[in-house]
Amino acid sequence: MALRKAALSILLAFGLLPGFPGCKKSPTETSPPIAEPTIALLCSPSTAKPDEIVSASVYIKGNLKEIRVFGLDMTFDAEMFRFQEVRRGTLTGAWAEVDGNEVGPGNLRVGGFLGGAAAIPVKSEGTLAEIRLKVTGTKYSNGQQSQICIKQYTDALAEFKPSSVCSTFTLKK
Repeated sequence: MALRKAALSILLAFGLLPGFPGCKKSPTETSPPIAEPTIALLCSPSTAKPDEIVSASVYIKGNLKEIRVFGLDMTFDAEMFRFQEVRRGTLTGAWAEVDGNEVGPGNLRVGGFLGGAAAIPVKSEGTLAEIRLKVTGTKYSNGQQSQICIKQYTDALAEFKPSSVCSTFTLKK
């Protein structure tokens, strides 16, 4: 009996007992990393003249849960841009509502809900909303840069990273 225990101890110590429950095959084996849900702000065009329209699209990738409702805040230089409208994105085209309200100069609150439409499935990739801004920039000279940023994600976007995303715009006169 003592010999049997000694042999088992040797087998376990050297990992020679294949398929032992709870043991990894290799000490360096790891699980694949779980991708975080990411969010980006894509500005197009990134350079424009006064009176031109710039689209800032809210892009997502890798959501871990269905998206049925979302919200976020956007900031921009009110001397560079004037808010025009919010349009549905590629993922929210059939949703009941995607809209935005200016809550102060250069501050928007943007959100949407599906109503009777289908939820955005897990691991989707595309845009939630397109925010259209008219370039004013009359007080600025050629080459002036400005940031358009999104932050304060709510509802289904609360898990998205990074917590604040900006896109740089350059005025062309």
